[in-house]
Amino acid sequence: MSYTSVLKRLSVRDMTVLSIVAEMYGAPMDVVASMLRVSQDRAYRIARGWTEATMISPLRVKPVPGYAWIFPTRAAGEALTGRQLRAWVPTPKMAAHVRTTLEVRLALVGLDLDRWVSERALRGEQPPTRAGVARSHIHDGRFRTKAGDWWAVEVELSPKDPAAARSALASAVQVARSAGCVGVTYYCRGERVKNVIRTAAAGVDFSDGFRVTLDDVDALLARSAFAPSSPGARPGFRVIEGGACDPTSIQVTDRDARKGDRS
Repeated sequence: MSYTSVLKRLSVRDMTVLSIVAEMYGAPMDVVASMLRVSQDRAYRIARGWTEATMISPLRVKPVPGYAWIFPTRAAGEALTGRQLRAWVPTPKMAAHVRTTLEVRLALVGLDLDRWVSERALRGEQPPTRAGVARSHIHDGRFRTKAGDWWAVEVELSPKDPAAARSALASAVQVARSAGCVGVTYYCRGERVKNVIRTAAAGVDFSDGFRVTLDDVDALLARSAFAPSSPGARPGFRVIEGGACDPTSIQVTDRDARKGDRS
């Protein structure tokens, strides 16, 4: 059976969630249940169906304690995204970052496939690297606000070395400007991480109106309509289009105390 015929048999919901999982590399089952808006027991049954349809790997990896992860087979991922992909399996080193970036995406744009460009897609657009030539910075994602502005996204869960942070921020800003983004938002875990980004941004020229904003990632996820529910419970979510958080801050600004609905 070809993937074309398999894709035609999937529901819109299944196609949407599988496409997001493929774009974001993979997902733990509690987040999958939240995207499907079903209980975790029901999510596991749906995942078994996806496995039988060869859309996801039969492996149920637990890279960190907690829920098993699903991820597409390489062939299925290529069918879903329309581009060549490298095979990927969740690892302990990357699990927290991949999960958090997925949750940030859901908090910002929901299940909208058109308002987010994934790191995996951005990486696929990079030309082959030559020996001795550094690869251009790749954002953790980019998203479009309802006003039509594109923002680059960086997810920072632990503090970088100050020199590395300065270099990474300068590269992130340069690439975002070149891509036509109006700014970069850093979703940070804790004040130590924020302080590193503040210091790194101190020497950047923002005279052109480009913006760098800081947001607390855990506060963002706590507000998300896609926050995972407890095991066995059916999430009582409202169906919403897009996400709930669009940046509006200017230059290096914290957004913890923002007011009003900016979506």
